Amino acid sequence: MKGRKLRKIFVSIFSSVAVLTGALSGINVAGANLSFAAEIPETHVLKGMESAPESGREEDLTIRIGTWYTEDNLTNLKAYLAEEFPNYNFEFEYIGKSNYEPIMDAKLSYKGAPDIIYVNQEMAEKHAITGYIANLSDITEKFNKEAKIAFGYGNAVYAVPNTSELECIFYNKDMFSAKGASVPTDFATFIGACDYFRVVRKIRPLAASLKDPYSFANSAMGVLAANYFSTDRGSGFGGRLQYGRTSFSEELRPYMKDWETLLEHKVLTPEMYTIDGKRAVEEFVSEKAAMIVGTPETFLAIKEARPDMNIGTMPYYGTDGVGMAIIGGCDLGFALNSNALNYDKAKEVLASLSRVKGQEALWKDRPGSQTYLEGYAFNVDEAYKGIEVCYKKGLVFTPWMDWGKDLNRRVHYTYGRELQKVLLKRETLDEALANVDKLVYEILHE
Repeated sequence: MKGRKLRKIFVSIFSSVAVLTGALSGINVAGANLSFAAEIPETHVLKGMESAPESGREEDLTIRIGTWYTEDNLTNLKAYLAEEFPNYNFEFEYIGKSNYEPIMDAKLSYKGAPDIIYVNQEMAEKHAITGYIANLSDITEKFNKEAKIAFGYGNAVYAVPNTSELECIFYNKDMFSAKGASVPTDFATFIGACDYFRVVRKIRPLAASLKDPYSFANSAMGVLAANYFSTDRGSGFGGRLQYGRTSFSEELRPYMKDWETLLEHKVLTPEMYTIDGKRAVEEFVSEKAAMIVGTPETFLAIKEARPDMNIGTMPYYGTDGVGMAIIGGCDLGFALNSNALNYDKAKEVLASLSRVKGQEALWKDRPGSQTYLEGYAFNVDEAYKGIEVCYKKGLVFTPWMDWGKDLNRRVHYTYGRELQKVLLKRETLDEALANVDKLVYEILHE
């Protein structure tokens, strides 16, 4: 970044969404009714340190940005914006991930949304259709085909892609060395390491929060990606599912044996259903667990709590197919509100995020990720060397995105919820998959 002095500081203010509560209380997200009164958007503003400018001057301009990310995960982006656009104020409105989409949908509908909004693929397509977000094809030309498809509708692209999301397994290198454990190289040695820590060393092998159905679904998606989705046959599962030509019970059940092994060997336990991500990180950094399932946000939380911790990464392993994979992909983009108060200036900001320097700032907030800029890659941090091969061999999967827009979120959620019942021994795996298949059938025949 440029060496000039930053002219911005962050000041926190809060804005209430009580007016939205009544209007939105009937909205259903991912199949679950949610209360909006529990989460109040939080707004942070980058303000100039100099005296307040005269009204109407460029220095008085404020760009509003809506996001579900927490402030801790936007450090480098904020620094970049303050440096690149010293005459602008940047106001961040934070809304919890579970409530973000319906609240932002409502804001867009009554023209009260921020200038720039974070969107997932479904939101981008939905609001490309409604016309609430603008065509950004002219500033996304240098992104690769995967990113353009992710945020495309028709022949246009409607969001500047963030760097890739990822989910993998982090491990404590020093603990493995001190306890005499071998770093896993396949599924068998992974189970062996887990048994060794649990039985011999009396240490929890893996820390994980399984409260969220989506996250729990990923515990199965990871091994399925490693042992099936990475094969020629498995790669077509999503296409067959959305046209009613296959089912979870028929096609995925035989490949769920690795996931069942995680339950049998107490790698995944019912206790994990009761803990949140913060507690999982606490278990890992206090060395009560040798490994942890996580994302770049998890990594940042670990490094904040234990800057000295020597962290390594490993993929999900499977016994069939290619044998390894990570969960990840083009999950997040930055869209321009078609009714933005500062439309042209906001688009200027988005254009800067579509260039290497802007992508680098986003990458620093998502350690281990990669940019979707064509022909460009960031150097992999030492901690992420363990999953570098997954990027090189294209073993990065977001399976539910291939199921079709009518299925992906609802089925992904239900899949995780049903697997939670298996974990808690409330139903069998066969019953769980049958319930998922029932939902798929109902959606396809609505």
